[in-house]
Amino acid sequence: MNTFRHEWRLHGRLLRGWLIAILLTLALFLSFYPAFQDGLDDMVAMMEGFPPEVLRGFGLDIDSFATYSGYLAYIYVFVQLLLGILSIMSGMILVGREKLNRSSDFLFSKPVSRRGLWLAKVAVGLLGLLIVNSLITAVVYGVSGVFSIPTDGAIGSILVSSLLVQLIFFFLGTLIAVLKRRLQTVTSSATAIGFGFYFLLIVARLLEDDQFLRLSLYGLFDTAQVQRQGVDPTNLTIGLGLIILLAGISYRRYVTQDLEV
Repeated sequence: MNTFRHEWRLHGRLLRGWLIAILLTLALFLSFYPAFQDGLDDMVAMMEGFPPEVLRGFGLDIDSFATYSGYLAYIYVFVQLLLGILSIMSGMILVGREKLNRSSDFLFSKPVSRRGLWLAKVAVGLLGLLIVNSLITAVVYGVSGVFSIPTDGAIGSILVSSLLVQLIFFFLGTLIAVLKRRLQTVTSSATAIGFGFYFLLIVARLLEDDQFLRLSLYGLFDTAQVQRQGVDPTNLTIGLGLIILLAGISYRRYVTQDLEV
């Protein structure tokens, strides 16, 4: 049996529903941008009346909000929340599928090594993330083309940095799957983790604390900061280090842990 093909067939069922929801949400938000531009003066006047804490908490910057990249940076926080939950779920389901199905003993009968299984499962997850982000990129630039909206380099930085956040959450999900002795469900756990880090992001913005911002994981590549200043080299190093660390621990644990039969 081709492990990659088998895992991809099962994983595709999860991706389809989430992909439709994410793309429709993104397209809906972006379609509002032309109308938003027409009422820009009224919107700016309204935002100027907001308390500074509210603007910081939601990553709103009056100076850049009028641009397509600034608008994208604001709405993409909500899209990234969905992507974070999907990434955690993908990691947990792929690596923990046998625990979820109570079929860990089936691994003994597969004519493939544990190392090969882990690599196949992770490859499926990475391919899924690549497809999702490719379609998101197509929607972002497609909307700008349809409405003749000028773009800038910050859009690419936002999309690429978002993929790094998803990789962190994906490998966090794989690690959770191998560390938990038994998996009952992944949806509630992934949702709680995703929202937990999202609320940390809001608190970190309010406190204007860089260390706390990094702790939120989303804040490592905060879309508002990336749009204004680009990707921070320190945060990039931390993000890549986290990906390697989480992947390494997950792999090591998966290939050495005892299986319940």
